Amino acid sequence: DDEVREGVDITTGQRIDADAGECINYIYAKGEKRPFDQLEITIKMTALSSTRVRLDFQRGRALNENAPLSFLKDFRFSFPPALVGDVLARLKGKDPQVEPPAFFDVLYLDDQIRAHRTGEGKIFVQRRP
Repeated sequence: DDEVREGVDITTGQRIDADAGECINYIYAKGEKRPFDQLEITIKMTALSSTRVRLDFQRGRALNENAPLSFLKDFRFSFPPALVGDVLARLKGKDPQVEPPAFFDVLYLDDQIRAHRTGEGKIFVQRRP
């Protein structure tokens, strides 16, 4: 379900460190009924081919000034190791070196624009700021 609660505005951003093979996705929420203020997800990116990029979710951070408990105002968490997703993929009959649990295929890339299709089939077009 991709719906956003009425009265909540969502904006997103992304910072990529190609040398480290890492990106951080940011989600910012505004509005009285927002579930959080900011969510950060750190993802390791590994090229599997000239067009396919594997995504291994590593860690996250949720900021929520309105959290009911103080430790939830700045909450950090880790995702299971990539090996867990690889084992699950193999149980489903998939080779994680070809079709990992999370990936995207680059459709177009230049100095300003990237278009890619996720493993779920969603297409994204992103522009540098």
